[in-house]
Amino acid sequence: MTRYYKIDTENIWCHNTGMQKKGFNFFFLGSIGFLILALGFVTLLGRTKSSDTGTDVRAKAGITATLKMSADVVSVDDNKGSIQVDQLKFLDRGEGQLSLGAWVVTAPPTVSVGSLSQGDHISIIVDPLTFLAQSHTLTATEIRVLK
Repeated sequence: MTRYYKIDTENIWCHNTGMQKKGFNFFFLGSIGFLILALGFVTLLGRTKSSDTGTDVRAKAGITATLKMSADVVSVDDNKGSIQVDQLKFLDRGEGQLSLGAWVVTAPPTVSVGSLSQGDHISIIVDPLTFLAQSHTLTATEIRVLK
């Protein structure tokens, strides 16, 4: 006598995961749908133009930050093209700030350091890459006498 067993395919447990076949199919199809949605979203973002289409990227790369400072001239060295200053301060920080002390400023080639004299109050525009706090030296891109 041969016995036949009916297998209930609706309630088969899949690979000891604890999910029945219906739940597994829903999870699998949902994951595939989510991946297709994510690919579509990434493709859409790649085709979207940026809002700065009129600006040249090379122009943005050429812009460098500068530091605006003020100081009092202590001495001028024409041979080295440098100025010893004291009471160095940031211009945009207000009046109540502390002085950074004495510094050596290398003047740009466009400025004649001989035109400066001891006691002049000057404004200095500094290249931030040359602002060396450890050695108290900096290189100016522009120097003007304040009145």
